[in-house]
Amino acid sequence: MTRNSLFILFSLLAAGGIAQQRSTLDAVVESKRFHVEGKGEQLDVHISVLGGTAIWKTNESGKRQPHIEALTLIELDSAIVDYRKSDILGPERSDTITSDFLVDEHFLLPAGNYVLTIELVDVNGPADNLSQWRGPLVLPTLPQGISFSDLMLTTGSRKDEKGNAIPVPFAGTYYPADVTKVGFYAEVYGTEATFGRDSLFSLSYQIETYETKMVKGEFRRALRVKGASVVPIAAEFPIDQLPSGNYLLSVEVADHKGEVLARQEQFIQRNNPLQYDMNALQNVVVSNTFVDRINDPDTLAEHVACLRPIADDLERRMIDDRWKDKNLELMKRFLYTFWANRDGFDPERAWKSYYAQVVNANRMYGCRNQKGYESDRGITFLKYGLPSTVVDGSQDNKQLPYVIWHYYRAGRYSDKRFVFWQQNVGIGCWELMHSEIPGELKNYNWQAQLSAPLGPAGQSDGRRVFSVEGQRVEDNFLRPH
Repeated sequence: MTRNSLFILFSLLAAGGIAQQRSTLDAVVESKRFHVEGKGEQLDVHISVLGGTAIWKTNESGKRQPHIEALTLIELDSAIVDYRKSDILGPERSDTITSDFLVDEHFLLPAGNYVLTIELVDVNGPADNLSQWRGPLVLPTLPQGISFSDLMLTTGSRKDEKGNAIPVPFAGTYYPADVTKVGFYAEVYGTEATFGRDSLFSLSYQIETYETKMVKGEFRRALRVKGASVVPIAAEFPIDQLPSGNYLLSVEVADHKGEVLARQEQFIQRNNPLQYDMNALQNVVVSNTFVDRINDPDTLAEHVACLRPIADDLERRMIDDRWKDKNLELMKRFLYTFWANRDGFDPERAWKSYYAQVVNANRMYGCRNQKGYESDRGITFLKYGLPSTVVDGSQDNKQLPYVIWHYYRAGRYSDKRFVFWQQNVGIGCWELMHSEIPGELKNYNWQAQLSAPLGPAGQSDGRRVFSVEGQRVEDNFLRPH
């Protein structure tokens, strides 16, 4: 089986025009195209269900397990040309962890312009716990000359019924500290016509920093390969020493003069943190780094404090400790370690980029005695960026002032909303009232609370408000514009 994996990452409601229904269940969808000579294009659809958004129930063996139904439709000119319907039991767990799991579907299609629709239903959940993604799917014909499949990230391989090794897809692009290898599969096309059958050519693959495309350390391999109609390549790098940061995994073909004729790349993100315990911090060397130039304790304490919106629980505790003691050396070491854990190649650039957004947050979202990075809107902005759309309900005299922020993509989640309100009108501070993102504040009665001080209680069932104004608020939430 030949593979021409035209990688399509549906970042769920991104610029591709994909629409998603409101729901709890969430997933990341990747579509790979594999060229099968003389037959067409094999399309593999990888659906990585975010385990934390599914409902896990105890099964007959006493273990917790999710249960998903997946429907994948391929349409051409509004007609369904192929589909798959699968009943998926996720991994069994005896603990409380909710791990992600993968759903794979496979199609063989002619080249063309299609529409891909995916519907997921949580069998363990209520009837409305479903998600739908719909968007364009282009399967081009194989071009002339040398071309690459897109890179498929893998986690080892398995044997098919004939004993052939089949790569196993890696779910997503995020590599936490406990994952020590990054593998990939790709194919090169057109080398036989370009170089001649069995003629040698140069093929290299490497891990590069995302921003500069510089090869990271020793993460580069070069091969001499014979020309053929299809040249498959499967390889892996150990990444236990790869620092935290954003990277590109790339593959290149060069001619005899060293000129690059074709290139393919895939984004990956590594989280390989340094330790935060006091002994580890004592050993962090910050001389000749960006933090070594900051010698005012109050300035440094402020730089540390503004990290709270994007810090994890342990980091927040350390931030609070540093704010209390204002130990200059410990603050420097913590600030450097914080950014080295996010971009081990260039922590200074990562810090400067973030601090520019802190300045924006302070300018746009500060109020009363709160700096912008301390306010609810500022925290949301620093964590998830600017919203895709904003609905301003501050002039609605039938409700308390409210603002709805809608994100096409917020971190790993898609199609999520935040509701902010002014509980004390006139003070000017907007408080977070409700969010759809797991782990953020949830308040399912927020619509009723917006109207409670201004409208008759009989118009509400405790959650929704049955009035023209209440319907307008609900429409603004479900269909932001």
